[in-house]
Amino acid sequence: MKKKNKPTTKLDKRIDILVRVALVLTIAIIVFFFAIRPMIFKKDYYFETGDDVTLENLGRDKGSDNYDIAVIGDGIDGISAALGAADVGAKTLLICSDKELGSQMGDSYDTRWSPDVTPTGNNVSSDIFKEIRYKAGEAINIGNYLKAVKEMVTEKKNIDVIYDSEISEMDIQNGVVQKIEFNTPEGKRTITAKQYIDATKDGEMLKKSNVPYSTGYSDIGIKNLFPPVYLNFMVSGVDYEQIEKLMDEQKLLISSLLKQYHTSNSNVSVSGFNISDQGDNKVLIEGITVKNVDLQNEKKIQEYYNIASKECMDLFQFLKLNLEPFKNAGGLNVAAQFIRPSAYHFKGLYNLTLGDVLTGKRFSDRISTASRPVTMTMEDGNGYIICNPKIFYIPLRSMIPQGLSNVLMTGDKISCSSLVQSAINSNSSKSGSGYAAGIISAYSISKKIDIPQIVEDYNLDTQAEVETVLRKKGIFMSDIKEDLTSLTGNWSYPYAEKLLNIGLLSGGITNDLKYNKKAASQDFAYVILNGVVRLAPDKYNYDFDTTLRVYLKDEPLTKDKLGQILLDVSGKKATDKKYYDEACKQGLIDETLIQKLKNKSDVEYSEMYYAAVKTIEKITGKSIK
Repeated sequence: MKKKNKPTTKLDKRIDILVRVALVLTIAIIVFFFAIRPMIFKKDYYFETGDDVTLENLGRDKGSDNYDIAVIGDGIDGISAALGAADVGAKTLLICSDKELGSQMGDSYDTRWSPDVTPTGNNVSSDIFKEIRYKAGEAINIGNYLKAVKEMVTEKKNIDVIYDSEISEMDIQNGVVQKIEFNTPEGKRTITAKQYIDATKDGEMLKKSNVPYSTGYSDIGIKNLFPPVYLNFMVSGVDYEQIEKLMDEQKLLISSLLKQYHTSNSNVSVSGFNISDQGDNKVLIEGITVKNVDLQNEKKIQEYYNIASKECMDLFQFLKLNLEPFKNAGGLNVAAQFIRPSAYHFKGLYNLTLGDVLTGKRFSDRISTASRPVTMTMEDGNGYIICNPKIFYIPLRSMIPQGLSNVLMTGDKISCSSLVQSAINSNSSKSGSGYAAGIISAYSISKKIDIPQIVEDYNLDTQAEVETVLRKKGIFMSDIKEDLTSLTGNWSYPYAEKLLNIGLLSGGITNDLKYNKKAASQDFAYVILNGVVRLAPDKYNYDFDTTLRVYLKDEPLTKDKLGQILLDVSGKKATDKKYYDEACKQGLIDETLIQKLKNKSDVEYSEMYYAAVKTIEKITGKSIK
């Protein structure tokens, strides 16, 4: 017998409605977090194209060879610069040195397309970079990248492109580039523009304009040393999914296997084992690193390219013999050129320092943002992280070359410390600063103001207006001021910064300068040795070296040990072995340090930084900037 249903009360109906609403909300939350939210927030796939901004007084030049802006160079910074100028209405010319757009990256098989992300996970890459990466399928496929940038440039009706061209002559009057003559397959062609952007790898336009520059790490006193270069290669007949599975499940096996591989040249090494899918059963392998290449010597570059190319072939044969997915692989293609940084650092109106990067200095004329560890590789191949900035900015002044008023420079050849180069050399950073350069060049034409005038102190309102335009066009500008008092608040930071700026000090991945920790004898001795060599090589000799090397020991740097080292490098002796007291009497330890070391027996790093700077400057007679 069926039970009779009880009549539904108003309370029952309300409960039923609440249950249904709760169920709908639960489903909505699940859908948001597992479907919609990933689409919105996933860094690799989401981008905004920026607001529409059209500047006035642009695109009025008549004639086929007259432009608002001419961009020389088709690397990612050059392409982004041309897109930036065209996006705000400028009649733009993009000049390529090769027969195909984007060949600088295409010929090097450059797939380094990770965004600039802060240690806290904030993506600070520009929207133009995200857009290119998105349209190119993360840009790890070279063919997709080339296709994407061609389509983006072609879509802009106010961008013209000329190929296979190189500068032959330049007309410069009173710091203003009037016109440039190019050699093209059709003959000579003279281009006139109101503004020019040098986006070439090695500053071809800047060199012809006699803009001063330094090379490699020479600005910090290390001659003939350049950052390493990389050579990639592609193979066919490989199942990428099979490789991906192998790398995921047997990382230790692959790592152990690669350690068994020995290169034929001491300057060549296997740097990891990154593989990307190129479609059609082709994969690209990033594996060969070459150090100690003189990047301003084309003959040496070619010599090492031949060595590295042979190494790619040998590594490929090794993979075929030892890894199952490569057994039937073939069709080896080595990249036509190295992935390499610029050999040059051109002088601008401001030189971006390592201290600026470490502290994220908020310049009033900042034009782009980056976040990347600062690294350095020495001649012996040992590399280390100098510091790991959370977020830093590139000022417009660093992109304005000395002596030129209508030219901007982009890429990693801008005016900066050589130590900073590794942090601004990412495709993300170069794309963002290039895009900003195009917009700013157009802005200067629109407002009829020379670019160097924009950065003058009396033009702070103009700088703020430029930043507003850049923000609207998708250049990331953080309004959050990082609290760096733990780093900069210590009394000795100004001295630590000086040592950082010439590569004598490393904060590592955590930027820990160990202020209150006890220093070792070898710490002080190493800094003095290298500091004197970098600032004044003529002051470095055999006696000086042997004097300091006896202190390269992992033992506490006591006050007496500090005094003994200072007396020895000064050629003075203590009569009663009270080294600290004697060093104080002879003026080798000043009043500031005396007060800091009062009631202490051991020297902490903060005091060591101060002592090191004072000692190096006294020995060399030069000030560390």
